[in-house]
Amino acid sequence: MNFKNTLKSSVAVAALYAVATPVTAIAADDTFSSGNKNSLKISGQIVKAIQHVDDGTSDKTYFSDGNWTSSRLRWVASGKLSDTITIGGAIEMNTPQSNTADSLTLGTARGARGTEGADSAWGIRHSYIYAKHKTAGKLTLGQTSVAADGSGEAKYTINGMFAGSDGSSYGSGVFFNNVATASAPTNSTVTVANAITNMDHAGRADILRYDFPKFMNVSVKTSVKDNGQWDVGAAWSDKFDEFKVQAKAGFTDTNQDVSKNFIATGSIAVLHDSGLNASIAGGKTGYQNQFESFGTPVGDTAGDGIDDPHFFYVGVGYNAKLFGVGGTGFHLGWNTTDNNVLKNNHDDNEGEAWAISAVQQFKSIGTEIGIEYANYSYDSKSGTTENTFDDVDALTLMTIFKF
Repeated sequence: MNFKNTLKSSVAVAALYAVATPVTAIAADDTFSSGNKNSLKISGQIVKAIQHVDDGTSDKTYFSDGNWTSSRLRWVASGKLSDTITIGGAIEMNTPQSNTADSLTLGTARGARGTEGADSAWGIRHSYIYAKHKTAGKLTLGQTSVAADGSGEAKYTINGMFAGSDGSSYGSGVFFNNVATASAPTNSTVTVANAITNMDHAGRADILRYDFPKFMNVSVKTSVKDNGQWDVGAAWSDKFDEFKVQAKAGFTDTNQDVSKNFIATGSIAVLHDSGLNASIAGGKTGYQNQFESFGTPVGDTAGDGIDDPHFFYVGVGYNAKLFGVGGTGFHLGWNTTDNNVLKNNHDDNEGEAWAISAVQQFKSIGTEIGIEYANYSYDSKSGTTENTFDDVDALTLMTIFKF
């Protein structure tokens, strides 16, 4: 055996393999590139919280995962087809949660300690591909945000940081207690999340979406699902001297749904250079007349008609620079939601939420730490009889670590 020849042959084969095989490399900006010249960025966040929840009968402190935002991991890829066309895609997954915040409950008896939340598995948030033209817009196919997603949430995007609850956040899985009989309060069938909402039900789905080219600071999107439902969303933002203004609106046609005709939401937020900000939002869900028989409402025991669910939100806040590590935000918000609970056919019930929050950013390490106190209340009728429910209170310390 000629050792020298064998060594030369081995080196030659290794070199040929290295040239022929695409090798993933890490660039100076921490992106990844492959043999086909596409780039890949990996990012995500870890969300954890300590929350104390009290339903008026019992209370408990939980160590949980996120609620209004969750732990996730994402891969975003893109490549240039030409000088004017970019092709890309993304996969984003909710990571498994060991103690899901929205499944935490309290006991039915006075002093009961409640239960821990359920574990969750990996879940798909986004999985899509897109083609974007510099002047002709963007076409997206896959599981991602529908066109109307976030139309009632302008305050989140204008603040640039966690801005407090605008509906049911931590404590959302807790049932309101009926205390008509004070000696024996019992869980109702209504949770905080059932009663209070911002109607951002559009969320994410398997869709074909088209984003029109932006014009005069206005962006418009429209998307369609495979079941025939469609939606449209529009957003506008501009700066006027010391004021930054943002407005959003969305409409979802749900006529393929057995119960709903449409969902319409909108929001406006204003941010002053001083850090002062304010926002309002509202929405309505239009229901079909499946609850009526020959023109007579079925189950309308109160006798005052059947109302479509709707909500209204108003909030004020202040973004300060108190420390050199990042911004500090304060926010106070109020939400009232009418007839969202399927009780007497969406009739005669109201949920209300107050929430005050403070958050500190640590920009160098991609971290936000916030504390929030929220109070949730619920009122309803059984016929002409007023039901009595205890409020639910939630005090939460939440940490978001982004990478």
